[in-house]
Amino acid sequence: MKSIQSKIVDKDNFGKFGEVVKFPTGKTTSQDITYKFWSNIANYKIEGKTEIGICTVYKQDENIIEGVERHLHTPEILIPIDAPFVLPLLKEGEPDESIESFKVEIGEAVIVNESVWHGACLPVGKDSASYFVIFRLNTPVEDVEKKSISPTLIEI
Repeated sequence: MKSIQSKIVDKDNFGKFGEVVKFPTGKTTSQDITYKFWSNIANYKIEGKTEIGICTVYKQDENIIEGVERHLHTPEILIPIDAPFVLPLLKEGEPDESIESFKVEIGEAVIVNESVWHGACLPVGKDSASYFVIFRLNTPVEDVEKKSISPTLIEI
């Protein structure tokens, strides 16, 4: 069985899969004594209405994935709520052996591009992790393609 080590997500190592959103450190767009606002820290395009869901994943004895899914008509935005998670990803056209995984912390988000294969997130440091899932309306019933991959151990 193949084993891969998870990476800390950053703009450079995640770029072929989508975009990383981290807390900005630059100049604010607007601020006063009651708030600071940073505009346009990430971009994505979704045709039509969107939906927001919540997924909760549970710690397993071993973090082995044997399947991935993708969406052909929408990017997918994932935002940790109560714990960091690790996200397994596989670029379209690449062999199963090229799967990678990325650790996403609370306060960060990732935008997974259309057609990128991805597994369910894996909780880090807790028995479960919940995260927001944002994509085109009705994606779970209209735009999910699944495939099996060689069993892969994800080291967190």
